[in-house]
Amino acid sequence: MMIKVGILGYGTVGKGVVHLIEERCSDIEIKHILVRSKEECLDDHFTVDFDVLLEDIDVLMEMIVGDSPTYETIVRALSKGIHVITSNKVTVAAHLQEYIDLATKNHVQFRFEASVGGGIPWIESCIKAKRVDQIHSIKGILNGTTNYILDRMAKEKIDFDVCLQEAKRLGYAEADPSADIDGFDVQRKIMISSSLAYESIIPFEEYDCISLRKIKLVDLEFFSKKGYTIKYIGFSKTKGNQMYGSVEPVLIRNDSLFASVDKNNNMIELYGDSIGYLQFVGQGAGQLPTANAMIQDLLDIVEHKVNKIEFDKKLNMDKTMCKFTYVFCANQYQFDDEIIKNKIEVDGRRIATSKPITPEERNEYLNCIMQLDKTCVCLRKEED
Repeated sequence: MMIKVGILGYGTVGKGVVHLIEERCSDIEIKHILVRSKEECLDDHFTVDFDVLLEDIDVLMEMIVGDSPTYETIVRALSKGIHVITSNKVTVAAHLQEYIDLATKNHVQFRFEASVGGGIPWIESCIKAKRVDQIHSIKGILNGTTNYILDRMAKEKIDFDVCLQEAKRLGYAEADPSADIDGFDVQRKIMISSSLAYESIIPFEEYDCISLRKIKLVDLEFFSKKGYTIKYIGFSKTKGNQMYGSVEPVLIRNDSLFASVDKNNNMIELYGDSIGYLQFVGQGAGQLPTANAMIQDLLDIVEHKVNKIEFDKKLNMDKTMCKFTYVFCANQYQFDDEIIKNKIEVDGRRIATSKPITPEERNEYLNCIMQLDKTCVCLRKEED
């Protein structure tokens, strides 16, 4: 039986999806490709009409940026009994519960493997792991742009701003890189991952998010000599009916597998009560890796494979449930506070280590510092 597909988004990933379907999927027909203007229409498959896009198709594959008109189109498709596959973490994070419920009601599937981890089969593996295990924590390098920047800074001794411009030139970073370097991209990805793992949806805005843009080369060099690498980490952990989630720069020991993840690669880890630590490494973005993940979802639909996804648990975000050691780096702030365990000055940069404190206490302290010294960056020290 020939499966008919509509393509929403004919950019880098969309072209990769079309390429893989035409080259490797003889039982799948590309019925429609929606583009922005008539000038982009190359043949009769192309359209600028959303109504035409949804005509006579079995699966909608969505690869555009943002939540509009994505949301409206996905809702229309699911309501018409059309399966939906998306790589769009913005719309998944905002409407995951609604999309799953609507798909279930209309006896179709909503799949989103490519929304987290690019070509890494993370979503599928997470769903399978929780069939047997209770998952207790998730940790990941989930953004290739920031990992590329940190890796280049550390290896080439180049300042943050120079690495950022290089990432833009290579196509790793957008013209406005805020979603990457301020953590909003990872915030959505760790929220999606945690929702699946813990079967409970907490809005991504409730996850702590510390920007990377204040990091200095002197910070990386200092901690490298102390045996640590800085990585930008999405993290979540549960305890009873409580959970804590964050996006922040983290000091990781140089002998850790996470520390070895280079260039624009990703790594994701879960901890389950019987399987222990399960880790996945690979390309977290790019045309063909992301397209590959979308084709995997498409083939699962063709083969009638259905994942059981439920959000029937109620967890609350608790920023007092755990304590961590934090390191603060700033140019001017003195760090003469009770919360500080020790401090040192290196090349004009003041570096202070806290006593074990809760994320809530960290947030309050960091806000106070930032009012006086906006150069401050906060790093969580990985537990040994």
